[in-house]
Amino acid sequence: MIVIGLAFFVGWATALLAIRVYGNLVLPFIINLYIWACLIGVCTLYLMSLQRLYNQEYDFLHYMVYVAIIASAAFGMVSLHLLLENHDLRPLSIPILIIGLIQLGLIVLRYVFTPDAKPGYLIYDLLFFAGMAVFSIFMLADIGLLGPVRRQIAYYFDQSGEAIRMED
Repeated sequence: MIVIGLAFFVGWATALLAIRVYGNLVLPFIINLYIWACLIGVCTLYLMSLQRLYNQEYDFLHYMVYVAIIASAAFGMVSLHLLLENHDLRPLSIPILIIGLIQLGLIVLRYVFTPDAKPGYLIYDLLFFAGMAVFSIFMLADIGLLGPVRRQIAYYFDQSGEAIRMED
């Protein structure tokens, strides 16, 4: 996990420099495609986790692994969003919200209509549902949680650009 994280952050920093400092015009298009690919990955992982949660064949350690995998994939998608100046996360939230509704339906099906449901797993299902719902609602609401980070990145590169232009 450390190696993958390191590779991601080096690639992220390189892409940030290529876009903001060197004005690469092709990379934003590629990153936008990659963001959609990450969304497909997040949705696939979400559905796979739902299958495991529905079967109730996991322990707390495996549950934490599911949460960590989904959180790291979502973090990667949002980090790529920060690379692009005028990127909108709202359309990306719709598939996650739809899968969240599917999860809610599965929770009702499992705990209301299935006689062999283990009630001790309900808290895990509800926490997973709440986490994904909060994540996707914040994406949809666009309340500006990432605004300070985006402004800091823009400010840093605007200041760096001024310093580079003054030297010329």
